Amino acid sequence: MGTRSIKGLLLLVVFLVPAVVSADPLIPWPWLEANRYFTWRNERDSRRADWYGRRALDPVGTRRKYSKGKFWPPYPRPEGLSMLPSHRYHAEHYWPLPYICDDRQYVRTLISRQEDAGWVNNTTLYEYHFEADTQELNRAGRLHILWVMRNAPQHRRILYVQTADNVRQTDLRLASTRMTTADIVGSAAQPPIIPRVTSPLGRNATEVDGIQRANRDSQPVPRITSPLSGGGSGTGSTGGGT
Repeated sequence: MGTRSIKGLLLLVVFLVPAVVSADPLIPWPWLEANRYFTWRNERDSRRADWYGRRALDPVGTRRKYSKGKFWPPYPRPEGLSMLPSHRYHAEHYWPLPYICDDRQYVRTLISRQEDAGWVNNTTLYEYHFEADTQELNRAGRLHILWVMRNAPQHRRILYVQTADNVRQTDLRLASTRMTTADIVGSAAQPPIIPRVTSPLGRNATEVDGIQRANRDSQPVPRITSPLSGGGSGTGSTGGGT
């Protein structure tokens, strides 16, 4: 009985242990990378991951189906295969993520565009920043350039110049702007100067001041008399007598 046990143990060792190092074992070990089982398992996991990845793009919610001449439900809904149970659980557990991320990104994009447009308007030199006859920067234009250089962030220091009625006047405005910025910050640190086709958003301070002064000077003298004055009492007594 003992001899048979020893022989059986020796046969088991022969079948389990490979005869040579380079040869595959008769009974392959699952943890060996050189056997067919390991390769098949990797291919299976790769195909499974690819299939789950493609199904992960399925939209959430119930599917609309066509049955007996009607769409169920009657309003637009996704069509096709239903979501996998694991994906449905994921969507319900983490709702409203990740779908709310697209809405947030859309709002951030709109805010960023509004911010960019606001900085473009704030860094633009309009026609009232230049002299009407020579197209050179006036005092308001130089102060505006100083404000941009001192207060605007580094990536916002871009000067836009409103184009004039013709190319020659536009070139004069650009040349005056380049000369002024070179005197302020130097030629090496000169910001980009870009012509811009636009219209002024407001009026210059001199014109606004003239309009306000003319409005004050043209106001009529108040003609309403006080009820406590003599004329008011007399009028009231006369009306009562009548």
